Amino acid sequence: MRVTLQPSGAVLQTLPAETLLDAARRLGYECPQSCRNGNCHVCAALLVEGSVRQNGEVRDHGEFFACIAEPLEDCVVLWDGVLALGELPAKAYGCQVVECREVGGDVFRVRLRAPAGKPPRYHAGQYLLIERDGADRAAFSLASAPHGGRDLELHILGREESACRLLAQLQQQGIARVHMPYGDAHLAQLPDGPLVLIAAGTGMAQMQSLVEHCRARGFRHPVHLYWGVRRPEDFYPIDPWQQWEQLPNLYLHKVVSDVCAWEGRCGLLHEAVCEDLPDLRRLHVYASGSPNMVYATLDALVEAGMDAHQMRADVFAYAPRG
Repeated sequence: MRVTLQPSGAVLQTLPAETLLDAARRLGYECPQSCRNGNCHVCAALLVEGSVRQNGEVRDHGEFFACIAEPLEDCVVLWDGVLALGELPAKAYGCQVVECREVGGDVFRVRLRAPAGKPPRYHAGQYLLIERDGADRAAFSLASAPHGGRDLELHILGREESACRLLAQLQQQGIARVHMPYGDAHLAQLPDGPLVLIAAGTGMAQMQSLVEHCRARGFRHPVHLYWGVRRPEDFYPIDPWQQWEQLPNLYLHKVVSDVCAWEGRCGLLHEAVCEDLPDLRRLHVYASGSPNMVYATLDALVEAGMDAHQMRADVFAYAPRG
């Protein structure tokens, strides 16, 4: 039977005489459950459409328990707390500010430490939200990788007034209240093929997380990292950069777009990618930057032969193109 879950929109295909909970877990979903016999009520769900059999009784509406209910036809079910494969629940953490200092290019490296016994769960490439005094939460990519445990790293550009206020808040209070993880441009599973990572400015934070995760997991396919800034002085130190230079399958490219008075490469990021990689068909592409930069890169790479589905970016979710 075909069961559509709300509010997630996930669709499950159940087997004959299989309970909804068993089907969801067989398909890789993480579900609220405990006793598995309908007594604890943890797996309670609401039947919106269709019918189920529970303890020999057929129900076509109302509450039921996913651990003992078998769908009898296609159903629509309201079931909160169900997480798809690779999806993690968002939680709040009160973190100690271990470091908050400028490292170059007006960029501040912020290191946070989550409470003992509560290492945050996240995938490489995801982001968090920081609570700000008198303002909405601010989103920042995690530069750290999951194997870092309690220690989290952010790269914050300290030029806009709102960012400067947040940095001052972190320095003065020594505590950061964060909510995480968010974002689907991550590496819950390593791809079977080459990676192309494209970052503008502090979008490099997300790419640091991806590279460090690949390094920790022994990823063997080629990884091409393109980091673009407007001026050479906008490049800031990346702690593991020298170690990255020793990796045989990691190719590092720095590109300056506006002021090219330096010994390195000049131009736009997508131009550098197309120049180096004429065949884009097998690549898995991740991009991080402003919406304008990400969509311009997408259009250019699609025109050069890439399928649009090969590229992932958080921009696609928070700033969808009409």
